[in-house]
Amino acid sequence: MSSFTTSSSADEFSPLQPIFPNLSPSEEMSVLIARIAELYRAKTIEPSVASSEVFGQDGYGMNDDGFSLDEEEEEDEQQEDRKTPTKDVLEDHLKAILERIVEIEKQQQQQTKAFLESQNDQKKILEKISETEKQQQQQTKAFLESQNDQKKILEKISEMEKQTKKKVLLKFQENCWDSFACHNELKIIGDKCLIVHHKGPTGWRCSVFAKYPIVLNKRLSDFFYYEISVMKKEKNFESIIFGFAVKQQTKLDGSIHYEKGTYAFESNGEIWINGERNGTNAEYSYGVGDTVGIGVNSATRQIIFTKNGLRLDTSDFLVDPSFADGSFYPFVTLFGSGDKIEANFGPNFKFDLETL
Repeated sequence: MSSFTTSSSADEFSPLQPIFPNLSPSEEMSVLIARIAELYRAKTIEPSVASSEVFGQDGYGMNDDGFSLDEEEEEDEQQEDRKTPTKDVLEDHLKAILERIVEIEKQQQQQTKAFLESQNDQKKILEKISETEKQQQQQTKAFLESQNDQKKILEKISEMEKQTKKKVLLKFQENCWDSFACHNELKIIGDKCLIVHHKGPTGWRCSVFAKYPIVLNKRLSDFFYYEISVMKKEKNFESIIFGFAVKQQTKLDGSIHYEKGTYAFESNGEIWINGERNGTNAEYSYGVGDTVGIGVNSATRQIIFTKNGLRLDTSDFLVDPSFADGSFYPFVTLFGSGDKIEANFGPNFKFDLETL
């Protein structure tokens, strides 16, 4: 006989609940299939039927126990009646198991569908990630190219600025005194027009302007500088002033250093800023044999003064903001009869511009 037992537990079985809740669907399916086979085997087992081979009938229709064949058949029918409920229970088991198998198959189909959908979603996610990575690579490439282009543009601008600055400074270095902006008591001497001689009486304020101006531009870091060397100077008379001035606001026979927009250095050591006196320092005074200079930074508006190759302590002086983008002309004013100076607009100065 099979080890399968028929009991009322089949009546309590619900096809909607797993028979083996601790097993996975595939494991439970295997167990259920095995149980089906067991139930089928149990269902096909029949009680032993008496026969002449088993029970040894006599020739008169009697068995060894003395029962007639009719009595034995009646007993078999009663046993068959007692066997019928067991078949019903087995069929209930089979039905419940088959329903459970169908349910498990549905669950597996749903899981397979969900898995395939998740795989499809994952594929889409991976494709999206790949597309995003491609876009990022393209953006990075475009950024690097733009950076490279920007670098080239900046290099081009820098080169253009250098060339412009070079041209401006070269133009300034080619500067000279302008005979059309010169007092008639001053004489411009030499082929390069760099020497100025006062040939009038002492006390006459006679001025001359350079031919080319400096053009301040706060967006550029140009530095304009020039020097004068004193060749002759009347004794006991502070009679030389030089610097930068706004040409349109000045007169050739007036006191240019009093005018707004004028930045000058007087031979007695006095500094003039925007037409105003800013103190006198005897150590700054200059005379015959001295070389003095004045410079201005276009970007910072800072003005410097030098004497014999040394920078003076005048770092606090600035061009007035109202003239920050203006044009200034180098000028010199001579007071004393016989005064003579020579200008140097570059590039070889007594003061080393590299020290700035």
